[in-house]
Amino acid sequence: MASEKKCFTFTWELENINYCVLKKGTNIKSPAFVVDSIDETKWYLGLYLRGRQDGNFIGFYLYRDADSKGAIQVEVYYELAFIAEDGSVLKSYDKSKFNFPKNHGSGFPEFVKRNDVFISKRAAFLPRDTLTARCRIWKSVGQMSEGVRCFARTRIGVQKRTFLWNVKNFSTLESEKKCSYKIKSIETDASLLSVDLSLTGGFSSEEIIRFELSLQDKTKTFFTVQLYLLNASGNRVQCNHEEFWFDDVSKSKEFKFFFTKSKLIEMKSLYLPDDILSLHWEWAFSKGVISNEIEDVQYSCASSDCKSSNNENLINQKMMPLSYSLNDNLKSLYDENFLCDVKLKTSTSIFPAHKIILSASSSVFKAMFSNDMKENGSNCVDIEDLSDDTINRMLLFMYTTRVEDLTWERASHLYAASDKYAILSLKDICSSYLKNNLSPSKACEVLLLSDFHADSDLKCAVQDYILKHGKQINSDEWKLLMETNAKLAAETVCLQFK
Repeated sequence: MASEKKCFTFTWELENINYCVLKKGTNIKSPAFVVDSIDETKWYLGLYLRGRQDGNFIGFYLYRDADSKGAIQVEVYYELAFIAEDGSVLKSYDKSKFNFPKNHGSGFPEFVKRNDVFISKRAAFLPRDTLTARCRIWKSVGQMSEGVRCFARTRIGVQKRTFLWNVKNFSTLESEKKCSYKIKSIETDASLLSVDLSLTGGFSSEEIIRFELSLQDKTKTFFTVQLYLLNASGNRVQCNHEEFWFDDVSKSKEFKFFFTKSKLIEMKSLYLPDDILSLHWEWAFSKGVISNEIEDVQYSCASSDCKSSNNENLINQKMMPLSYSLNDNLKSLYDENFLCDVKLKTSTSIFPAHKIILSASSSVFKAMFSNDMKENGSNCVDIEDLSDDTINRMLLFMYTTRVEDLTWERASHLYAASDKYAILSLKDICSSYLKNNLSPSKACEVLLLSDFHADSDLKCAVQDYILKHGKQINSDEWKLLMETNAKLAAETVCLQFK
């Protein structure tokens, strides 16, 4: 069996992977490595982090380099895997046999669901935002003279900006009037990005605070934002964590602030001293690959050591990642109502929970329990706008990172709930479900939903769908959209002329 033979093992770590700027169909390449025992052939790995064909999956390939030595075609066994921090295998396929020509690769376009790696099982796959990929190669005929372990690292650079934006006379700010802030490059003084704050009407006459982002530097296509509100004591209250991918820099992005205008004014002594809204911003821009190199190569050890090492690897591969067992334990605490210190109260039910778990999953709950808000003193959170089923599923995700039995209606309700409480990973899961299950009868509904929640990515996806399926869109739904939000309907129609 190939697994019993000596092999060449290539382990590749990708640091700051969340800032890797890739589009669907393009890959990030590992440093090239030479396998001396197989005719000094040259290889590299390729990862399609945003999908090779389907954006819902990560593609993983082994390539033979164009300037590789050796025969025109070289046949090998190979195995690709993603590895956990403890050395256990998180995802792999059975060993494959392939005859590699030069400048050709073989692998899996749907190696693992992107959602698993970046959202639902992120703690296991991406400790410290680092992905570890592994490739093992065996001769198809005969055996290598020695086992070799090669370690490589690719580092994505991150450029950070932090600033304080004081919006004066906030209580008198009028709807649709914009306040602007420009972020400039330290090196060139050129504008990187502009931020516009504005107020728009929402449900129950609540004025929603929106931020619109316009990119000027075309080299900065991906960035993240941490937004805090400074209270009267100068302490930070985390409000938003957002990620933005500018695949078209001509389009702006927008998001909704955690607090509404009325909520801030209601607590103005705490949040609006001297009628000033103080916003602390932390931006992180991707700089692309800044380091890509082989770090270490280890050759065969003594036979007794190798045996011990192999046994250790077998044990590691059977180990369950800590995060999985931890989630099960947390779920049991929730099921048993053990040491619960807060209650989520709907109009019909009460859900006991733990403040620390809610705070870890949601910046909104964290703000409730760490500041002078009524929920912190009463240990009870009234949630009358969400159904019992939605609350139950939201809590299930917060304790286990699992979402079960999603339907269109459940995904829509969970999307709204996760946006309200800033449970970003759950929001991403629901958004993906809505995108992947769009239909002519549901498109207008999702368009309104995405616009209300200032979700530019979901909004663009729905608008593209409507333009492609215009004749199939439900006419009654479109008429209702024009009656309730004529501006949004007109904006969507105008896109076909761009």
